[in-house]
Amino acid sequence: MKIVALSCTQKRLPSMTDALLEAAVTGVVREIDDAQIQRIRLIDHRIAMCEGEDTCLDPEVGRCTIDDDFERVVELAEGARGMLLAMPVYAGNVPAVLKIFQERLKSSMNARHRPLGNLLVGTIVHSRTMLTEPALGSLFPWYLRLRNKNVASACFTQNDHPDLTRTAAFDLCVAVGRQLGMSLAGSRSPGDERPALPLVQPPSRPRCGDPVVPSPAA
Repeated sequence: MKIVALSCTQKRLPSMTDALLEAAVTGVVREIDDAQIQRIRLIDHRIAMCEGEDTCLDPEVGRCTIDDDFERVVELAEGARGMLLAMPVYAGNVPAVLKIFQERLKSSMNARHRPLGNLLVGTIVHSRTMLTEPALGSLFPWYLRLRNKNVASACFTQNDHPDLTRTAAFDLCVAVGRQLGMSLAGSRSPGDERPALPLVQPPSRPRCGDPVVPSPAA
C-alpha cells in the first residue's frame, strides 16, 4: 500500500519537520506490513508560484502549463492511499512552499481524479512558540477540496525544548502514524478484529434540586 510522506519544511536537511515525519512513518509501518512510503520534500523540487491565468481550468487545456517540477511531484504521489503531512508554522500559517503547491493543485480541482485526493491523512504541525492549531485549521479547506479525510493530528510547540524528538512529541507522532495505518488497514479489511476499549462511565452526580442524601456517620 502506497503512502505519501509529505514534508513541508523550507529547511534543508536535517530539519525538525523531517524528524517528526519519520517518527510518524515508523508508526504506519508498524500497522501496515506492505507499506510503501513515498517521501516528498517540497523544498527539494522547483515549484513556481501560480500565475493566476486560470488557463488550466479550460477543458481544452486541462493542466497547468508552467514548466517546472510540479507534474513530477504529482506523479510521485500517484496511486497513494494515504498521506502523512508534516509542516512547521511560518508567520502563523502554512509555509510558503506548501501554499504554492496548494495553489498549483487548483489546476485539477475540476477533474474527477484529483492528485493527492481521496486520501486518509495524518497531520503533524509544530512551531517555535504558538499558533499551531490555527495553522492546522487552515489545512482543512484544502483537504475538503481534495476530498481527503484527516484521521489523526498532532500539534507541538517547541518553546524552550531544543529538540522535540527528545520529548513526548516523538511518541505522539508515532501514534499519528499508527492511527493512519489502522484506518487504512480497516478500510482495506473491514473485518479487523481489534478489541474494543471499554466505555468508562463516570459515577452519577447529584443534580440541582435533587434531595440531599445524608452521608453515613463515620
